[in-house]
Amino acid sequence: MAAQIVVGYDGSENSDRALDWAVREAAATAAPLRVVVSMGRPVAVDPSLYGPFLEAIEEEADKVAATAVGRAREQGVEAVAVVERGDAAGVLVEESRGAAVLAVGRRGRHGVRGRLGSVSAAVAAHAACPVVVLPEGWDPGAAPRPGTAFDGRVVVGVDRLGRDNPAVQAAARWAEDHGLGLVLLTVIPEALSMPTASADLDRAVREQLVGPAQAMVDQVAAAVRADRPGLEVTTAVLSGAPTDRLVDAGRPAALLVVGSRGYGGFRGLLMGSVSQAVLNDGRGPVMVVPSRRKD
Repeated sequence: MAAQIVVGYDGSENSDRALDWAVREAAATAAPLRVVVSMGRPVAVDPSLYGPFLEAIEEEADKVAATAVGRAREQGVEAVAVVERGDAAGVLVEESRGAAVLAVGRRGRHGVRGRLGSVSAAVAAHAACPVVVLPEGWDPGAAPRPGTAFDGRVVVGVDRLGRDNPAVQAAARWAEDHGLGLVLLTVIPEALSMPTASADLDRAVREQLVGPAQAMVDQVAAAVRADRPGLEVTTAVLSGAPTDRLVDAGRPAALLVVGSRGYGGFRGLLMGSVSQAVLNDGRGPVMVVPSRRKD
């Protein structure tokens, strides 16, 4: 039996999307599903005064959990629900220690429109397992856009860490387990691909940039193919803003995978700027893989 899938659920529309994704994943992998509902931080109150209020909160949390379990069982997936008292992000991070993957909606009940929710941001930054964040408007039944190199595939951002990047390893494993192709994508930053006054010079500069970038992803692709001979692996080298290119690639992809911190991460920075931006702007499922870097 596969390791369990954990989903954070609070009854909001965004957590509904996370639940839908987790149920589909559990059905596809025969993995047990664990639904986690947080009641919020514990507070010290006089039960004689606030007892009915606390009981109402507990009753509502139990109903939310039961609803999630019922929806999973309707899809033929056995699920268990746990209701825990504590900060939602802290509860989910603790739950991540025994999970294969943890799913959350991009914004919960108290998220700010257009920005990454505080819970999803904290979980993605601190979780011990890969975290899949489902954005607003994600439709699990929507057909992917035809005619793109990323259509229905797993796309992973590649940096100079190459095959040693845990995101690459996680993406390859996920693609193989689900019978999907893998795209290794690297981006030449916009600042390095600005046009000059000479077309010939532009071409020469681009060739100097593209060549090493292509060689890097080709090397990673060769290593992945050697580890997983049956996996279809393709590469892509694009130019522009890394965030924009990754977000564009993630729209038709089955899954976009990034590391929590890339090669250029600074000491003490919990999530890289590209990872944060992709989570904010992504239009499909985004998996954030812990970097496990010491510095």
